[in-house]
Amino acid sequence: MRALPMFLLIACVGCGVEDPAAVATPSDSVKHLGDHGNPNPVLFRQDARPYGRTLERWSELLWSYIYEQPVDHNPFFDTTGADCAVGQDGPVWFLPAVPGSSLGTDIARSCTIPRGHAVMLQLASALNDYPCPDPTFRPAPGQSLFDFLIAPISPLFDGETGFAVMLDGVAIEDPLSYRFSSDDVFQFKGNLSWQALDSCITGKRQAAVTDGFYLMFKPLPRGAHTIVVNGHDMEGTPVTLTEHLTIR
Repeated sequence: MRALPMFLLIACVGCGVEDPAAVATPSDSVKHLGDHGNPNPVLFRQDARPYGRTLERWSELLWSYIYEQPVDHNPFFDTTGADCAVGQDGPVWFLPAVPGSSLGTDIARSCTIPRGHAVMLQLASALNDYPCPDPTFRPAPGQSLFDFLIAPISPLFDGETGFAVMLDGVAIEDPLSYRFSSDDVFQFKGNLSWQALDSCITGKRQAAVTDGFYLMFKPLPRGAHTIVVNGHDMEGTPVTLTEHLTIR
């Protein structure tokens, strides 16, 4: 299989947060987002179709968004939030994860988001794209392109035991249940600046699949909110990602 060293280790997987029982009472600012029977009323359910699309499709669109942005102004590599608004133009505001511990182990980003946008947070995810310069990187005879691309990345997440996510001091229950995987290949167009990191990028529309964990928050009330993700990268290095959000 083609080597994907950067894109198979998006933070954050693991542990290292305070006891959720100590923070089980929702903050006043998010109480109104209730959804009867939903253990995480601030999140869209796994089977929801926000803005007419499944969460599986939104996970693909988040990856498409990451690859569309130039590397030197890309929220995926941003450790401060300075680039958080680059290329954001739809009803869902994308918050990419960070590439493991390569940019640091305690990252805090600040971002101002217009009111009324859902917020999709990428936790741990992988993308596999096609075609590539390596002539041996291709499906076996009789194998579909989807099966060829998804086979190497899905096992990466099968053994995950948990990570800790909090919004405004409230623990998100069972974030591992928010796993979304492509059910077929999709098309994306990568910025050519990505070729230094992913030799398969053509600058034209090409096929890909993705698998991983994502949380889509319903539009948050005006004011300040904080999302904290505690985990570790795929080498076992602890990583904390804090997103300071201002909704205006």
